Amino acid sequence: MNPKPSSPLLLLCLFVSLSVSAQKLPFKFGKVDVSDLEMKQCDFYPDATSMTLAEYGIINFKFSDDHGFQYIMDVAVRKKIFKITDADQGNVKIHTYSPARGSAEEEISSLRAFCHNLVNGKVERIKLDNQEYFKKRLNDYWVEISFAIPNIKEGSVIEYTYKKTSDYLYNLTTWDFQSDIPAAHSEIRFTIPEYFNYQISQVGSSFITEDRSDDKRETFSYKWEQQGAFGQVEKGTGTLESNSKYRRLVSNNIPPVEDEPYMNNRSDVISRLQFQLVSTKMPNSVVKMVAGNYEKFNSELLSSTSFGERLKHPGFVKNFREQCDHDSDKEKARAIYTHIATHFSWNKVYSFMSSDAGRQAYNQAEGSVADINLTLVTAFRALGLEAYPVILSTRGNGSVHPVYPSYEEFNYMLGAVKIDEKWYLCDASSKLPFGQIPLRCRNGQGWLVSEQGGQWIDMKTGSTYTEATTLRTEISAEKITTHITNKCSGYAALKTYNEIAKKNTGEYGEDLANRFSDVEMNNLKVSELELGEPVKMEYDISKENDDSDILYIQPVLTGSITENPFKREERRSVIDFPYEFNFKVMSQIVVPEGYSIELPEQQRIVLPKNGGSFTFSCGKNGNLVTVVSQVRIIQNVFTPAEYPVLKQFYQIIADKNQEPVVLSR
Repeated sequence: MNPKPSSPLLLLCLFVSLSVSAQKLPFKFGKVDVSDLEMKQCDFYPDATSMTLAEYGIINFKFSDDHGFQYIMDVAVRKKIFKITDADQGNVKIHTYSPARGSAEEEISSLRAFCHNLVNGKVERIKLDNQEYFKKRLNDYWVEISFAIPNIKEGSVIEYTYKKTSDYLYNLTTWDFQSDIPAAHSEIRFTIPEYFNYQISQVGSSFITEDRSDDKRETFSYKWEQQGAFGQVEKGTGTLESNSKYRRLVSNNIPPVEDEPYMNNRSDVISRLQFQLVSTKMPNSVVKMVAGNYEKFNSELLSSTSFGERLKHPGFVKNFREQCDHDSDKEKARAIYTHIATHFSWNKVYSFMSSDAGRQAYNQAEGSVADINLTLVTAFRALGLEAYPVILSTRGNGSVHPVYPSYEEFNYMLGAVKIDEKWYLCDASSKLPFGQIPLRCRNGQGWLVSEQGGQWIDMKTGSTYTEATTLRTEISAEKITTHITNKCSGYAALKTYNEIAKKNTGEYGEDLANRFSDVEMNNLKVSELELGEPVKMEYDISKENDDSDILYIQPVLTGSITENPFKREERRSVIDFPYEFNFKVMSQIVVPEGYSIELPEQQRIVLPKNGGSFTFSCGKNGNLVTVVSQVRIIQNVFTPAEYPVLKQFYQIIADKNQEPVVLSR
């Protein structure tokens, strides 16, 4: 199936050709100023190891007899390298949308690249040879053009330019004003004929310094032919005038996108311009709505030979039907899931469409996420359970548009089975227990594809990260010893399980000991590891007692927040927690005779809208001090406007959890 089809209505103006006046690049490509080569740092972002000096994109439309309407995008980029450690900025990758089973592909042409260096006071220019461009297919829909600009040194200026020609008018190429390095100037210009109505959205942080729009008269020339009254063929040419829309947007001195704690979808943060075709109005025709909706999207998926049709061939289920015969629907679903998860090997390929799911994939016993989980849904249905595919975008891949569906935004799929009015999400490629999905899937909402029209599914429902920790500290004349018991549940258990599984208990113990300073760790015991079950561990830490008259005992040594991950004053991206956090620490200190006790003050704070809470309490009973620290963060997503409050919340927790119990002799 072609996930980004070209609308037939775009061909209504057959034999029309658009005469596009070429627009020159705003800088002279292939020639740089000595001042750029002598530049030592980025004046508005001095820590940069490289920067974009200027980048330009120019979009125009044209018509050809072979393709109908197309858009052409000219791109030119010039960068400065300050440190050789950032020479990988010269490794350029251009992605083109080219379906393997489609009849059209995006083409890259006029590709040139140079590296400029200052050698003995003169500018030396090295050209990239045409044989140094590489092309490879990334998947069924995308092709990558790549090249490495040669001879990069500290101080180099590199540049490249290319032309992209595309038949796919539904989504014009997104223009990113922002990237992982600062940019002095980023500019996009586009001219759109009156026949095309695009929703143009400025997304992410705003750095626009200039936004200018104008009407632009363009001339279309077209050829026609018709049969005359006596059977002869008459031919001719004509012209149409289009009141096209021209627009120019400029950004200057743009900071880089920087990773921040709990950032998740970096691509959502980038300042960019997106184009979504909503409707067309061709000459002498009515308005035609083009932008899709999820109802239409749902129907397309169900009729696709690489999706819905794969659910209609359950013959392979005969191989394991008997072993999944249980009276309870939940036990039946668990047995089916366990069989599929055990039977298949995942080839590490993300996908949400498959041409092999079902019998062929089952016989191969290996496949992509879609191969495995479409087969799983087919098996659920074949054995009488209500089940559907759920497609989604994984964490880091970006968010899907809530109104206009796009095939390229989705990259993963799960199986959903409904039992006693409750949904269970399953990923048989992950080997996780029934009803538990990997962290990569905890991203916004997924679309459940069903014959009833489909619906959104919250991908974070029921996800928790829980740690319960008890500490008991005893003080002798020689040493101070704390016995620690830690129980991890939910995603905390999965995290700990993976950490231990990658190494062994001994190596994990060494890593655990390194989390503490100036102490010795002994007697580590870890419960029997079982995926999906809580992980419990016990160990002792001790340090010498220096016989001081004042002892500072930190009651919350581990198991909670003791450092604030949020350091910056401001934040541009949302804070995206993949799950609900629960930390509970109960610490007891046995105080020797002859010591007076000074306890920290108690505290309780609650986030707005009950998004989270923190309780710190302490008390003493005879020679026993008890401190309880409990943190709960329920809200999954915090906006940049909510960041100051969340940052302060974390700082209060970290400060309070580090406060000691003071013992004075």
